Amino acid sequence: MEQLNFQSKLNRKKHFIRNSLKYAGQKRIELSFQNYNMKNYLKLFSLLVVFSTFLVGCANRKNMIYFQDLPQNVVISDSVNFELKYKVGDFLAIQVSGAEPELLVYFNQERLFGENFTGNYAFDNPQTSGFTVMEDSTINFPLIGKIKAAGKTRIQLTNDLTVLLKKYIDDPVVNIRLRNFKITVLGDVAAPGTFTVTNERISLIEAIGVARDLNITAKRKNVLVIREENGRQITYRIDLTKDDLFNSPVYYLQQNDVVYVEPNQAKLNTSKYSPVYGVLISVTSLIITTVVLITNK
Repeated sequence: MEQLNFQSKLNRKKHFIRNSLKYAGQKRIELSFQNYNMKNYLKLFSLLVVFSTFLVGCANRKNMIYFQDLPQNVVISDSVNFELKYKVGDFLAIQVSGAEPELLVYFNQERLFGENFTGNYAFDNPQTSGFTVMEDSTINFPLIGKIKAAGKTRIQLTNDLTVLLKKYIDDPVVNIRLRNFKITVLGDVAAPGTFTVTNERISLIEAIGVARDLNITAKRKNVLVIREENGRQITYRIDLTKDDLFNSPVYYLQQNDVVYVEPNQAKLNTSKYSPVYGVLISVTSLIITTVVLITNK
């Protein structure tokens, strides 16, 4: 009887041990399967992130490159003949030289005030005397009186003054410079602001360069140029990815033109949220990468 009881207890222990080992094996298999699935999920997620980034990069590339349809070895000549015309409100520095110095002092107001006419804004003072184009489109020049300036180019006004000055001095030489030529570049550029132009010609591309180029989030296909013409504000839309930019009436900018670069939708969406969200996304990406590296060991 005792032997039967001992055998029965032994059998129960064997059965318990067998079931325990079987349960432990099942749990080990389940954990291994879960770990395997977790690794796969993390790998798949990482691949999706990389693939999505690649797709976004490919899509944005088409929106970022300038002059995409510009043929090779093409000659651009339509916009080269641009000549700036003076407008009401322009401030003109006019220097007259000739063979009779004692007569020149009547025409060179800037020399009377002791300015060094170097042609360089770094040394000249833009606030010194000159001639403002008045509302009636004229300037009031010494001895000559009123002469029409608005609507004329520098060459045209120079020729007009040269002819009139020949009544007073022999072989006059006239040098005219626009002192208050300014443009404004705003929006999604690296360095927005108002810039003084030291000559009488600046292109839209040069203006963007002065503003240190467009940001990566800028819309290159919808750049806005605002220009005042005959007392009205006229707007132009420019696509910087197309070569027809070079034939645009605003390829060369004029006095007081405003260039506005619009940000893309992604930047607008980002601006709705606090910068903390960007940090959280970076931390999340770092955690995911760390987990993937650990689980691959």
